[in-house]
Amino acid sequence: MIDRAALLARLAQLTAARGRERRLADRLCEASCQILGVDGGSISVHTTTVNRLTLAATDDLSNRFEDLQDVLGEGPCRDAYRFNQPVVTNLHDTVSARWPEFTRAALESADDLTLLCYPMRPAMVPLGVFSLYVQGDGLHAVSEETQFLADALGAAVLYDPATQEDGTWSIRATVHQATGMVVAQLQVGVDDALAILRAHAYAHGTTLAEIAEEVVQRRLDFREET
Repeated sequence: MIDRAALLARLAQLTAARGRERRLADRLCEASCQILGVDGGSISVHTTTVNRLTLAATDDLSNRFEDLQDVLGEGPCRDAYRFNQPVVTNLHDTVSARWPEFTRAALESADDLTLLCYPMRPAMVPLGVFSLYVQGDGLHAVSEETQFLADALGAAVLYDPATQEDGTWSIRATVHQATGMVVAQLQVGVDDALAILRAHAYAHGTTLAEIAEEVVQRRLDFREET
């Protein structure tokens, strides 16, 4: 059995050492990755399986994996939230075949690594996912320590006022607004509108957030694309 008190004390110590001027979500994510000895990680929050937001990422590769899952609508992080269970996979193993487009795109950014995605469920109900990666084929066993940290992170970011004030949530609001505008432009359903935004982002090699901003600022109108 893990020593939860010691683990929380270590998390608090490492988080505090990173300076209070930085966002809490960023510091928590980095501190947790250091405790677990992984190469990188990210924190995302979800309101449904299709609506999600990246709160923190330790590096460009972690950001890339989150953006891919936003754009493609598939990936291990999404399944961890959807099924409320950890998902651990190497990009070359058979599990990754469940997300063919995500795996193909991820392998363009990284050759051989293992992804570990744990639902954050401080009250047993998932509210997001703590995702990690390690180079090579390692850490395949589901870890009680990692799940405990994921739940602790969920509780921390849920009640962090700064997370809601620094503009992070406004990105999701922009995606919602852009989705509504595409619904009006093309007379399609919400899911179809979001799929169109994702497809456009994928086709242009950019992020869902950037495409949404283009729509909201009226620089992109899908009626002119048809």
